[in-house]
Amino acid sequence: MLSGINSILRTYAYFIIGPIAVIFNIPIFLFVIMRKALRETYIVIAVVFLNSGFTGIGVILIAMKRLSNSNDEKLINHHECVLSIAIILLAVLCVNGMSLLMNSAERLSVVAFPVYYYVHNARISYSLIVAQYVITIIAVIITVAASLIEPTRQISNLCMLQDVYSPYFYKAILLMVCSASSMSVVLMIIVVIILRK
Repeated sequence: MLSGINSILRTYAYFIIGPIAVIFNIPIFLFVIMRKALRETYIVIAVVFLNSGFTGIGVILIAMKRLSNSNDEKLINHHECVLSIAIILLAVLCVNGMSLLMNSAERLSVVAFPVYYYVHNARISYSLIVAQYVITIIAVIITVAASLIEPTRQISNLCMLQDVYSPYFYKAILLMVCSASSMSVVLMIIVVIILRK
């Protein structure tokens, strides 16, 4: 009963959070990316907004899938959910944490090494953007592969993320995302300390 209520609340929360994330983040990304002066300076933070917009799209898709399956809830093989819409949610979960870390790393390089950053602005920014996506792709591929080779489990056809993927790898991704987000806060605190000097 509690699991059913939890699922319903998550589904309707996704219908609220998803459109809000899309409405606020995609226009900001487009605004920054369409202006050369802003794009050169703020490309990494623009990608954070893009990732948040994709998160909104992902949670809307998950909510629609869960809503369409809610009347006919049944147990299915977890392999059926591994490569479904749940993979989008797993990927955006991972990329959001990594993009926050990369944004903080870029801001730290701006204040700690201003001359070097000014000379190599584009290289630093694009390297950080590529790094966040490469790390995310590797983490998602490893998690999906581990989930596909493990013995089958029966889960709800609502494909709750924590049930779909291998528990150890899912926890590892959560730990990585939490660590990246926490590290981004630490880096921003260092940025503030440097700016106050």
